[in-house]
Amino acid sequence: MKKIFEILSMVTLLVWGGVFLYFYASHRVDDYLSASFRIWVPIAGVGMIILGVLNLINANRDTGACSHDHAHGDHSACDHDHDHEHHHHDHEHGEACDHGKTCDHDHHDHGHAHDHGHDHNHEDATASSLAFALIVLLVPLLTASKYSQDSFSGDYTRKWAEIEDDMRKLRQKKAAIAAKAVASAEANPYADPDGSKAAEAENKGEAWGEFTIEDLKKMVPQTSAGDFLLDVPQIYYTAGDQELMKVMEGISIETVAQVIEDTVEGSPPNRLRAYRLLIECCAADARPLSIPIDFAETAPEHEEMGWYKLIGRLHFHESNDHEYTPLLQIKSFEPTPEPADWMAY
Repeated sequence: MKKIFEILSMVTLLVWGGVFLYFYASHRVDDYLSASFRIWVPIAGVGMIILGVLNLINANRDTGACSHDHAHGDHSACDHDHDHEHHHHDHEHGEACDHGKTCDHDHHDHGHAHDHGHDHNHEDATASSLAFALIVLLVPLLTASKYSQDSFSGDYTRKWAEIEDDMRKLRQKKAAIAAKAVASAEANPYADPDGSKAAEAENKGEAWGEFTIEDLKKMVPQTSAGDFLLDVPQIYYTAGDQELMKVMEGISIETVAQVIEDTVEGSPPNRLRAYRLLIECCAADARPLSIPIDFAETAPEHEEMGWYKLIGRLHFHESNDHEYTPLLQIKSFEPTPEPADWMAY
């Protein structure tokens, strides 16, 4: 039985290696890993297959040990010598030995198994452990490979939308506190008695110049209709940057995104939420970045988590706490096929 499980453990290596190669060849790995990490998937798969094949080839090679079962003390089945020394006295137990002493020890037959008080439960435990390990290694892998949709659920996306909204507000608060601290330091004459710091800041501002709509046009492509092509994560991170918001307020944007119901507290009935998944390393760190999208009237019928091409005007909504939310006021809302690069990297 133990031999069978050893062979199955080698087969497990082959299965894992095969799944890795399948995910790479079918491009399913694109939904799980950033491009810079994907090359390691076939390398790992080939390595596991080579290791499994070598172990299978060497599984029956003679290593000098007995490969069969026999009782303790029964060494007749082994093809090697045991150096046990035994007295070959012809006498009854308790009679004097011929070397002048009475044998007061118990003789026993080395030809039968010793009674250790257990039935080799350690071998059963080992087999059970191996069986459990193989089940844990194979069943989840094969099940996930067959039934996984290679995507996140709507509940996961909506939950992250709320989390990201809170995190964005926290970042804006920290930025506002930092800006007030800088303003306070500049207003304090003792912080810059000779005016050198203020002059340096002024010179830097002249060197960089003010960000304008012409700068935006150089950085961001536009459609033939003049709409700026921006991804949802790019729009998401403009909120809170006063210079960017000043230039981008009211511009027309075209983007492709997935759409879900907006469950953020206080959302009106004419609002949905557009999102894209941002991945830095692998699917484990992927998170959906989303922005609210507003319609003139009620939100239209839509497919939950469906893909849509959105065209609208960008507006930065300011809350009572002076926090900004990028909001796309929709002019065109059309279903579109899922793009090849459905994750943003």
